[in-house]
Amino acid sequence: MTWLGWENLGGVCTSDPAVSSWAANRLDCFVRGTDSHMWHRWWNGTSWSGWEDLGGILTSAPAAVSWGPNRIDCFVRGTDMAMWHKWWNGTSWSNWENLGGVCTSAPAVSSWAANRLDCFVRGTDSHMWHKWWNGSSWSGWEDLGGIIDGPPGGRPP
Repeated sequence: MTWLGWENLGGVCTSDPAVSSWAANRLDCFVRGTDSHMWHRWWNGTSWSGWEDLGGILTSAPAAVSWGPNRIDCFVRGTDMAMWHKWWNGTSWSNWENLGGVCTSAPAVSSWAANRLDCFVRGTDSHMWHKWWNGSSWSGWEDLGGIIDGPPGGRPP
């Protein structure tokens, strides 16, 4: 495979992008726009979609992950400093869900199994905080300690 160079996907982004894939030859890209909404653009194997406004009022870059086919979960910090969640279930986007916490960074997210999510943020005490989805419910916030001076994902808030 040979890279063809950079392609301008348009839009005006005010955060780093988050990218995830839920199938072969599929990419889903998320950014915060100038209106502080989360914006989404995807590659379907042939071409890029237009930008889709997913709403919300973001105060951080989004984080995105897929734990299975046709599933994407996105996380952001809201204006209330809580972590917010929005997901694609294969048919439609959910409403925004408030997962609480007091985040001083953008969230980071990972998945190590189907229907399993692990989210990480920096708290007001500069500790790393962890919240997870076990397939049926969200955990409470777990203090992992440490003193971190940036977001767990390594990108600016």
